[in-house]
Amino acid sequence: MTLSSLICMATLAPGFQSTQANPPSNIGVTSIKKVASLPLALQGGTDTAISTTRDNYKQLFEKVNCEMISEVRVKATWEDTMGNRSWKSNVGDKESLPQLPSPKELLQLGKALGADFVAAGTLKWHTKSVWVNLGPKTKAEATVNMLIIDVAKEEVALEAENVVADSTKKEKGYETAASLLVSAGFTALSGGPKTPHQQRSGVVALGKAMEPWLQSRVNRKIR
Repeated sequence: MTLSSLICMATLAPGFQSTQANPPSNIGVTSIKKVASLPLALQGGTDTAISTTRDNYKQLFEKVNCEMISEVRVKATWEDTMGNRSWKSNVGDKESLPQLPSPKELLQLGKALGADFVAAGTLKWHTKSVWVNLGPKTKAEATVNMLIIDVAKEEVALEAENVVADSTKKEKGYETAASLLVSAGFTALSGGPKTPHQQRSGVVALGKAMEPWLQSRVNRKIR
């Protein structure tokens, strides 16, 4: 399943209302910036859904001209150099997602790494299947919390709390993110009854959460 198919499936579910029928063909972005991000903390997803979500997360930054600093380096700086609590990226079902660092902690991390922006986020899936007529019906919801800090300005560039996407519904409010992801053109695998729903809800939840910041990075001037 291609990513464009994934997005289309998300936008074809009942109840979706889009203010943008076609993705803009003249999207431009501002200058290249360095982003330091703690690994996205994920819970409740299949291995394929987790892999797809991580890839999408990186693509959203890269499509707006952001160069990602190695997550290994970011995590080592956070834990070893700065002496902060351990940051777990793959969270078991019976564990708790890590608490997001404070804006001050992220700012310190960004300065230590020489980044323009520093980010941290969590995503949790809730998936259930119910028997309907002759077969099961699966639904997955993804909930995202995220912080992005502008290091130079020393201010919060994005604060997204409990942003939810439902795999069975058409969502709105992520038009810029959807356009950027479709243009990325990478392939997302799918399989089993749960994985496609988790892929879809994870992609859309990330897009909805990051939409305001992505819009601030996109230049739509007529050329």
